[in-house]
Amino acid sequence: MAGEIRIGDRGYARAPVLRRFLTAGGDTADFIVRVGWNALRLSTPRGKPFDLIAYLQRLPTGMRPREVALRAAAGTGEAALALRLIMQRKTPEATEATRLALRLAAIKKGKKLDPRSLIAAEFAILGTSLPKRGYAAKDILAVYRLRWQIELAFKRLKSLLHIDRLPTRTERTSRSWLYAHLILALLCDDLSQDFLESSP
Repeated sequence: MAGEIRIGDRGYARAPVLRRFLTAGGDTADFIVRVGWNALRLSTPRGKPFDLIAYLQRLPTGMRPREVALRAAAGTGEAALALRLIMQRKTPEATEATRLALRLAAIKKGKKLDPRSLIAAEFAILGTSLPKRGYAAKDILAVYRLRWQIELAFKRLKSLLHIDRLPTRTERTSRSWLYAHLILALLCDDLSQDFLESSP
């Protein structure tokens, strides 16, 4: 839709997907998306290949967000996709947790872990079509963190109310079932807030 800002996880960080979204929005929509280190074929605005891992290794220590203007190849015959790449260093604890998860996943799949993944694990990397003017890197990172809160809310709905297990087969009954459970979730949230605000 025109004028919207869509926030997505790394599954959407594909140049053709992002290009289709921008085109559908009449080039007045924007995106903020989590980017894996090897998800996009990146180049500088002048067309020189961009080595993201080498760039990350050169970044100074500290938690200040960094950004660089780049282009991502969108396919044969397609114009490259312009985007800002924003990088935020993680805390040492978050970095180690990510690296541990990567090592365990590699063991589970019986694959050798690419050492570049361990370097990228130290950073949260976002790609956005939003212009630098009016949209500071720290604000874009803050907006993306809100998406994680929404993810946690859905995880709670799945684990507590089993909202991911539709017992119905038609659109009409599924919609009714979902609405009823969403109302129940809102009531539970309202009651829990009252409980938490009351004195012991």
